[in-house]
Amino acid sequence: MGAYIYDSWTSLIISTLCTIIPAVVSVITHLLRGPQQPLEPEGCKRLGILSAKSNLSDEYKERYFRGTQEPRVSSSGNSSWNVKSILIYPVKSCRGFELDQGKVISVGMQYDRQFALAQLIGTFPASTDMSRPEKSACKWKFITQRERPQMAQVRTEIWVPDPASATYSAHHPNIQSEGVLVVKFPIDHGYWGWLSDISVRWGGSPYEQSMQFPFNPTPDQIESNGYTTEKMTIWKESPDSLLVERTSPESEQRNPTFKNLSRFLGISNSLALFRAPRNPNREVYRCAPRKSELGYQPQVAFQDAYPLHLINLSSVRDLESRLPSNRLAKINNKHLLSTTRFRPNIIITGPEPYAEDAWKVITLGGFEYHVSCRTARCTLPNVDPMSGVKDTKMQPYRTLEEYRAIDPGAGKWPCLGMQMVPKSEEGVVRVGDEVKVLASGEHFYLMQ
Repeated sequence: MGAYIYDSWTSLIISTLCTIIPAVVSVITHLLRGPQQPLEPEGCKRLGILSAKSNLSDEYKERYFRGTQEPRVSSSGNSSWNVKSILIYPVKSCRGFELDQGKVISVGMQYDRQFALAQLIGTFPASTDMSRPEKSACKWKFITQRERPQMAQVRTEIWVPDPASATYSAHHPNIQSEGVLVVKFPIDHGYWGWLSDISVRWGGSPYEQSMQFPFNPTPDQIESNGYTTEKMTIWKESPDSLLVERTSPESEQRNPTFKNLSRFLGISNSLALFRAPRNPNREVYRCAPRKSELGYQPQVAFQDAYPLHLINLSSVRDLESRLPSNRLAKINNKHLLSTTRFRPNIIITGPEPYAEDAWKVITLGGFEYHVSCRTARCTLPNVDPMSGVKDTKMQPYRTLEEYRAIDPGAGKWPCLGMQMVPKSEEGVVRVGDEVKVLASGEHFYLMQ
């Protein structure tokens, strides 16, 4: 009898475990995968290189703390002055990604800063249910990490048409729009937000939610999606721009994730995503060359002022060496001052710190660039580009103020990096391209 009861309990336990264990494994697998994400864009492949293969993975090596007055040529014929990394930022002030090579067009790097986030502002809190007179008193104004440091955690991807894809079709909407913009950001509320916080505390990555938008919508897509053209203010300009999404009762039905992005960024007014027009309408003058010299007048999409931003890695390393010792502390054996804080398009290595201050014309690979002026810095580099946390001691800006207010035209603003214009409307830049200086001279920054 005892043996029978024992066998019965054993069978019951085994049966129960066989039922429970698969369910537990399923739940754990579900939690590890995170919330369900949209499928990868059909007919496309992701642009860029994986972060694990970053060309900046060794940016803190000792050899980058110095440079040479003139380039050195190795026995294999390679110059010591070259392009170290290339970056683009599809959505202004959100996280970008690296390329091994990229196409340069008249407005800068292809795909760079073609989108921007903006909020509806006025003399009173703005909402989507305003009357027409109230709305006319409001305007869309771009936002950046200066006031919304959380934007550093908003990741962007570009998926480009791939004829080798099994789902490729010339008639697919993704192909007709020349690719897809993917926007991802951490989940910070609800069930998945709680689990995401646990993941981060245990050294994992935050759970994310994702949205997709046509990169360059066709007229038919603009009409069918209800996109509208509206003024969007960026600094002192208000170019006509394509509004592709906004927070509203209608959009919450169509794309509830966009409302979550607004909440993640802490924006109570209406938030919108804008696309630069197909034909750019923000011409660049100031320190840039004129049409009579280039054959075209330089333009920008949603860049602050000029098409391209170049920075010298040894200049950043020199700045790091000047930071107060308490700001130089290492966290998890990593330095605090990544070159990515300065959001350059092109990072070079080889020249001495600040040698670039005097450059006027350079070549990268086989293409010429007009080095128009120095980059007058704001406080945005005080935001950690990975965590989105703003430095409480205003570093590195405070240190830059002490010794880099060197351009009389920029006044009190410290300078680091150079603004450039491509001399041809189409070109290519590659990691490893040789840097050659063709002309040098004085710079005088012109305010907008």
